[in-house]
Amino acid sequence: MSRTKIELLSPAANAEVACAAIDAGADAVYIGGPAFGARTKVANSMADVERVAKYAHRYGGRCFLTLNTLVYESEMEGALRVAFEAYEAGVDALIIQDMGLIEAGLPPIELHASTQCHIASPQKARFLEQAGFSRLVLARELSIEEISRIAASVDCEIECFVHGSLCVSYSGQCYMGCYMNGRSGNRGECSQACRLPYDLLDGEGNVLQRKRFLLSMKDLKGEDHIRELIGAGVSCLKIEGRMKDAGYVKNVTAYYRKKIDAVLADASMGRIRPALASGGSEVKYGSMPAQGWERLSQGQSSMDFEPDLQKCFHRSYTAFNLGGQREKWVQEFSSKAVGEKIGCIKDLRALEQGYAGLALKIALARDFGLVPGDGLCYLDGQRVLQGGVLAKVEQRGREAWIRLPWSGKKDELPQVGGWVCRNRNLLFEKRLQDAVCERKIGIRIVFDAGKACFMAQDEHGFEASVAVDKALLAEAVQVQKAKESFERQMGKLGGTAYSLLTFRYVGSPVYFLPASALNGYRRALAEALDACRERAFSPVFSGKDGKTAGKGLDLESPVHLDDLAPLYRWNVANSYAARFYRKRGLEVPVSAFELLSEDDRRKPGRLLMVCKHCIRYQVGLCPNDAGSREKEKVQALYLQHGRERFALRFDCRNCRMEVWSV
Repeated sequence: MSRTKIELLSPAANAEVACAAIDAGADAVYIGGPAFGARTKVANSMADVERVAKYAHRYGGRCFLTLNTLVYESEMEGALRVAFEAYEAGVDALIIQDMGLIEAGLPPIELHASTQCHIASPQKARFLEQAGFSRLVLARELSIEEISRIAASVDCEIECFVHGSLCVSYSGQCYMGCYMNGRSGNRGECSQACRLPYDLLDGEGNVLQRKRFLLSMKDLKGEDHIRELIGAGVSCLKIEGRMKDAGYVKNVTAYYRKKIDAVLADASMGRIRPALASGGSEVKYGSMPAQGWERLSQGQSSMDFEPDLQKCFHRSYTAFNLGGQREKWVQEFSSKAVGEKIGCIKDLRALEQGYAGLALKIALARDFGLVPGDGLCYLDGQRVLQGGVLAKVEQRGREAWIRLPWSGKKDELPQVGGWVCRNRNLLFEKRLQDAVCERKIGIRIVFDAGKACFMAQDEHGFEASVAVDKALLAEAVQVQKAKESFERQMGKLGGTAYSLLTFRYVGSPVYFLPASALNGYRRALAEALDACRERAFSPVFSGKDGKTAGKGLDLESPVHLDDLAPLYRWNVANSYAARFYRKRGLEVPVSAFELLSEDDRRKPGRLLMVCKHCIRYQVGLCPNDAGSREKEKVQALYLQHGRERFALRFDCRNCRMEVWSV
């Protein structure tokens, strides 16, 4: 039975973070190149990208390049240059959003449809598979049931986010930042308009909520749904965070590596059982038998820290819509990291400013090892997040007096009975910075005296050999010590991808080689094995190039112009993309929102966001929710930030919210 490779995909701001992710257990990494990635602040040279690709291939892993911004007509030549350079650098796939790249002529490399393509239906999935994509990164708003239907409708790979920050708008369908300040997320310049505080107004202009973060989503944590996602047909579980540092990426990658490995181990032992839907009926998954799952890459990772998702940067966590049940998915009181709850406030004392500001007596849930320098936060009487750096802590058992800075404003004081969270764990961050992650592949080394040659074979069957200069060989006087010296020096594989399983000295006579010579041959042997493995897993040298050509257009066109109205939601930014759609029966002009003049962008009646998140549900005004406050229901709702006002419209039939300019 063929086995389905399950991939853990980690983000990389740069080569250092990429290698750290691989060491921590990532099967693949995605990284931006010199330009046209959806994070303009994390550009990398192609030399660094090539280094990452080689490092990933050493472990049988993969490296993907993000080329997922919209490309203007004048930029197409430069974007294609990046694509060809990535192909020559050994990158395994390009993640793209702009269909014009396909029409303009990409190298023969595997293509992944970015989440910016907003793939949320079997029809859209089949359309993109037909266009030549070998992997689809599905929309984050989908439930596992919806994911299963899409996966069953195509033959290509399915990738889903499992952890990290969430966009409130459908990916690729957010024009809020471009409308407000000219910075487009589709161009890699997201200004995070969703993380701003807004007032909520009714149709009469009455303020229902003031300065709340009504669009700021919690962070995704899908660890409890790993088994169901894989069973639904997902072969790649993706961690968000290309702006995050190496410590964060190591921690989250190591955490999910353990979780995924546990699921794969259960599957191999036949311990996986179908999950049940909330009503008790069996969930119907795609055609991925549990016994056929295995991890993509090779080598075992070890680290000198225990990964913990509560101790790294995060807002409140949510599984979002994976379970198919609507919940309150935004963190209304702040768009900042909250961290882990450590306890409740039992008493407080306002101290003189300049001394410590505020003293709080905390009933701790457990011993959290608080130290000065930790970041603590709490909600004040207005339910606004406050806090600062811990100045002093005095702990006795489960109680502690802590001192924090305070502005002196009484309305920024916490409430007795409220909770305190730690959003920066100083000692854990320092430990992550210095943490050692190693990833090792077991090898067996043989020295053949008759051939004067070192030979190595790893546990996956890859082989390499290095001949010894016979002029250096001298017959050993102390035979046993000479053999022990060979084994001892060959075992010093620290700093390489390998660990010694066995060493054998075969043939005669027994030679003596100085330690310096043995060390040199050990390094040469490891480098030869590296080269062998890198070449075997390189898509260029191994003949595993993808094909950008489609499978033909024998399907009835699965999408229609009305599916994405107004036309700028098709994100057609160049004539190549227009030609791509025209060939498929869709007359979409070059009409991207980003190409509109500022006056046109700022016109009333522009659809700026489409969201699964619903503010009317969030504030208890949903007409379909039995628990809503019936007397407070209103027909019209608006958001306001400063001088900007936006109208909210609600498509209750499809359970989604739209944000429009007014």
